[in-house]
Amino acid sequence: MFFNYKMLFIYPSLFFGTLIAMSSSSWVSAWMGLEINLMSMAPILISKFKSKSMEATIKYFIFQAIASSLMIFFIFLSMMNSYLSLNMFTELIITASLIFKAGMAPLQFWFPQVINFSEWIPSILLMTWQKLAPFTLLMYLNSSILIWSIMLSALVGMLGGINQFNFKFILVYSSILHSAWLLCLILCSNMFWVMYMCFYTFISLSVILFLYKFNIVSVSSPFLLKEKMFKLMFISNFLSLAGMPPFLGFSMKIISIFIFFNSDIFKLIISILILSSFISLYFYLRTIYTSFILLNWNISTMNSVSYNFKLKLILFSILSILGNIFFPMAVLLT
Repeated sequence: MFFNYKMLFIYPSLFFGTLIAMSSSSWVSAWMGLEINLMSMAPILISKFKSKSMEATIKYFIFQAIASSLMIFFIFLSMMNSYLSLNMFTELIITASLIFKAGMAPLQFWFPQVINFSEWIPSILLMTWQKLAPFTLLMYLNSSILIWSIMLSALVGMLGGINQFNFKFILVYSSILHSAWLLCLILCSNMFWVMYMCFYTFISLSVILFLYKFNIVSVSSPFLLKEKMFKLMFISNFLSLAGMPPFLGFSMKIISIFIFFNSDIFKLIISILILSSFISLYFYLRTIYTSFILLNWNISTMNSVSYNFKLKLILFSILSILGNIFFPMAVLLT
């Protein structure tokens, strides 16, 4: 379930922790917001008390605690000493800590492991909501490590997903690649990254809602659907996540490219982002081909699916399709 009474205080804490970090006027209060966020996310990861969930929680807590410890140590060190060289080094460490927390390259090694052992609902939170606070704080930093993180995240997201047949790993490396685009928009000082993040969350939720309901983990798992409409909806949302035209994901990337060319971003970074997204289409298309063309679809569980779920899936898909039309028009008219 998406929500139960045991989580009545956990989800508000997660929300307010992120809100505190995003709206803080000092690095100490931002760190406190991130810690509230961390302590709220741990119970969500371990909510089902499975061995894999517990392992994911332990790994998540340890790695996030390491990043938090480094961050607060150098924040206090900077407050006690105002030498310029130390401030530059402190900024570098804080930037690295936030990149670590966001699960971006070259500090992304913990991210696929935690997602792999997590349930679908905590996974979508880690890939979307948990990135909001670190990305917002990165707006106030101007370290050269951001440029390297963008390029490495694009390459890791592209290369990491090529040999994957597990949907969680595919979505993890897709998240890392999309994070590179988001961070590049942040580097351009353009608030379009917020809109990009909202639509990325919306599309990812549409895909994961489907996978969660039918307990699909691997590409080789048969899609237990008989109705062609639902198969078409899933393919549409998955291709939108890939950035295929004429879907919403493609519109997001086209507008981002226009923003990049109108800014001072190095053309090499833009080229790497475009090339990585183009090559990553391979594992998206291979997934659809393997799942929907090579596998047998004869078994059906659609009759056992609740009406509410069907309604949610149809609503998400229709909004995604309508977004392909109205989103580019709205941006161009503003």
